[in-house]
Amino acid sequence: MEFSEFAHKLGQSILKAMYDGLYKVCEKLFDGMFAILDGRIAESSQMLQQTPEAWNSAAYNTVKSIAENAFVPMAGVFIACILVWELVHLLQQSNQMGSQIFEKLIVLLFSSAICVYLCSHSFDIVMYFFELGANVTGEIAHTSWSESFDRGLDLLNFLPKEPVEYDAEMIFELMGDMILLFIGNIAILICSAIMYVRVVMWFLEFLIYVSAASIPNATWMNREWSQVGMNYTRKMLAVAFEGPFMLLLFAIYGGVLSGVDLGDFKQAIVMIIGCGFALICMMFKVGNITSSIFNAH
Repeated sequence: MEFSEFAHKLGQSILKAMYDGLYKVCEKLFDGMFAILDGRIAESSQMLQQTPEAWNSAAYNTVKSIAENAFVPMAGVFIACILVWELVHLLQQSNQMGSQIFEKLIVLLFSSAICVYLCSHSFDIVMYFFELGANVTGEIAHTSWSESFDRGLDLLNFLPKEPVEYDAEMIFELMGDMILLFIGNIAILICSAIMYVRVVMWFLEFLIYVSAASIPNATWMNREWSQVGMNYTRKMLAVAFEGPFMLLLFAIYGGVLSGVDLGDFKQAIVMIIGCGFALICMMFKVGNITSSIFNAH
């Protein structure tokens, strides 16, 4: 009887040591998974609130120099071609005994001067669009964003730290949970990397569009070609507002995680990872959403 009690206590001590060791590994993996996610979301949210110049001043200055030295002269060629086109139309109207030719010529020259001014300042004008989106991003960050991203999730909510009785089945289940957490860490690491890439792509997309802003702005003086400038304006508004919508996705993701069911460990981990990949997919659809809102294509 005494030997059986001794063997039972010895077995429980061995199982407890194994359980405690596995539990510490699970605890580090669980905390590490959220540390990676929290860090990347916090970093991405800070990037979304920056201007292109603050994000990367070297890239910003390079694009600005190219826009002013390469695309603005090209826009001048477009303006000259459109001006000649409009003058030909005026001559045709004068040959057909059209009235108020002089007044139309004054209007044409005045609109050409305005178009030249817009083209020469097109880079700064489009940057105002970005600042408009940045103001909305700041309001979202101040009203519904928390950098701590506290979800109130704890491993104790899923796995007991000190069970009353230890057995081999419990050890094997904890090993399975440890493997699941390890896979979850890899999945969250992939999600965080893709999230960073998406934010960087947004800045690069905006800088590429803004570099050629003078060319579509050169089309405003012609009725047929003005649709180019109108669509470009709508497109730049759509791109500028991608930042606020991506930040809104982070806030929604935090709300979804706060409602995670604390009863089932495996279901909770799968939900956290699944929602993370859903967040990434939606971040790549933000461009389509904003384009639909501003009717840009």
